[in-house]
Amino acid sequence: MNSPFKLIGKTDPCVRTQIEKAYHQLFSGDKEKERICFNYQTLKYIVDIGHSDVRSEGMSYGMYISARLGRKDDFDALWRFTKKYLRNHSGDYAPYFAWQVGIPDNTHADFYKIDSGAAPDGEEYIAAALLIAAKKFNEPEYKEEALALLKQMLYKNTQGKVRSMFDKERALVRFSPMEGNDFTDPSYHTLAFYRLYAKATGDVFWERVYKNSLAYLKKAVHPETGLAADYSEFDGTPKFTDFNPMSGYFSGDAWRVALNLALDYNWEIPGICEDIREDAKNFERTAIRRLLNFFTSNQPYLADYAVDGSDFPKEARTQTTGLIAMNAAATSALDLSKADDMALARPFLSTLWNTPVPMGTWRYYDGLLYLLGYLALVD
Repeated sequence: MNSPFKLIGKTDPCVRTQIEKAYHQLFSGDKEKERICFNYQTLKYIVDIGHSDVRSEGMSYGMYISARLGRKDDFDALWRFTKKYLRNHSGDYAPYFAWQVGIPDNTHADFYKIDSGAAPDGEEYIAAALLIAAKKFNEPEYKEEALALLKQMLYKNTQGKVRSMFDKERALVRFSPMEGNDFTDPSYHTLAFYRLYAKATGDVFWERVYKNSLAYLKKAVHPETGLAADYSEFDGTPKFTDFNPMSGYFSGDAWRVALNLALDYNWEIPGICEDIREDAKNFERTAIRRLLNFFTSNQPYLADYAVDGSDFPKEARTQTTGLIAMNAAATSALDLSKADDMALARPFLSTLWNTPVPMGTWRYYDGLLYLLGYLALVD
């Protein structure tokens, strides 16, 4: 392991201890204040504490994190829950996963789908987690399940108003497979995962998705600030929607773009898109430098902005743990042999290191991004 945390004097064992502490707190800590992962019979599920529901986002992140950390029992229990309660076994959305599931209460004796619709980032992380787990745990069945899901994500026959998750002409991920959602979300463009899928499936369409997503992100990421919007048109223009008037601004979804750029910069997947890897890495490092320089110049920085760096139209949140983690993760794509990049990286690494594991009402999203950020810094 060659973690950037060495810049602030942290050894590999210290970093591992920090990660294990966070994992323990979020997955098996105090039920009222700390944990987000709960047991149900032989299954496990992750709760968005602030909204009291289960989401494909959280389940997929939990699977990815547990696979990366070699926690097979947790991975298996999360995956069994996801298949049983989130997967649409029939209807137009089959075999996608419902993005929002309700928890048993006085009205419902069991978990139930609040919205059967699918959010493609959930499927993307589920597929990646299965492929990682297949290798980590030597379980070929996981890979078979990943391949079946990936095929449907690309080639699902339209049922009613539900289509494939990727626009076939543009080779870009949609915001939703539901008809009418002909725009995208910059944070859904998980570049490294597309190369992982291409390697696993042998389907060159994933290489096209990777190349087109890279070209798209060059337009969606602002050329001066490095910020992207939560949602955008396929040409990179910020997208404002009726159901989310703030969607054209840099906010909670867009924090994750930096993570996606850094992961792609660092993951080595031989034989896939090697003809454009140098160009990709140059863009990723440049975009991340711009982003971190923007936040450095705006201390104490906020969590919400217009993509050009001007003010958010409502009262912006102060920096959150999730954004702190994503900015720290981004430092892994800097050239840490250069003095300027070392100086740029250190404050972001120190801030994450000194930020406690999230607790309380909003620990779900911040906590998962906290762990994802740390994992990106040990790749």
